[in-house]
Amino acid sequence: MPKLLLTLLLLTLPFSLRAEPVPGLTPYSIEYHSEYRLGWFSFDIDATRRLSQVDSDRWALSFNAEASVASLQEYSEFTYRDGNIIPSEYRYRASGMVADDDRTLLFVEGPGIVKDLESGNTIQGEWEKGIQDNLTYMLQGSLYLSRGATDFVIPVFETRRTKDKRFRIIKREKIRVPAGEFDTIKVEQVRKNKDRELHAWFAVQPGYPLIRLSDKKDGDLKYRIEATSLSY
Repeated sequence: MPKLLLTLLLLTLPFSLRAEPVPGLTPYSIEYHSEYRLGWFSFDIDATRRLSQVDSDRWALSFNAEASVASLQEYSEFTYRDGNIIPSEYRYRASGMVADDDRTLLFVEGPGIVKDLESGNTIQGEWEKGIQDNLTYMLQGSLYLSRGATDFVIPVFETRRTKDKRFRIIKREKIRVPAGEFDTIKVEQVRKNKDRELHAWFAVQPGYPLIRLSDKKDGDLKYRIEATSLSY
């Protein structure tokens, strides 16, 4: 009887008071599906996001997307130290309708510089504490959430310069995606331009993986990415 009462008590506790996953990185693989809308034209995209540990403090994160009209590959290597991601290399390759120039960036922490290996340029003056590349910043966001942050800013180096991206928690929400039902934390990117809305849902489980991402412009959905499978 005492065990039964304890179980019933735990089930009735508010979601925010239940045990949280231990903060930190956890290797995982997530499959996604999305419909991308480009004006009057739309196409389906299937993608895979994979986080793996290379050695004691080095990790790798990859994102590969394929569609009938385009493909995209992103890859990052980074060091995980004191609960923070320190990027070291970022690669971007795309083809088809959404092709951009290839990017290969080296992040050199000591002098605080970024080397663009495609152009041969060394970029100075853009390094900020906590700098992330265009792939790792969402992963760093999940680490902040795992430590209880409700509002945070992440400096992200894009093609030529660093932009500060601010995020804040909207609410805790239970959602259903093709991969299943998840308790999540819904986060929005805070923008000066109110015509653009980006929301992300992170599952409250090991690694706080990204389960859903939606992007709207002028109230119209540009794309929504949802997880179709999650494995550890």
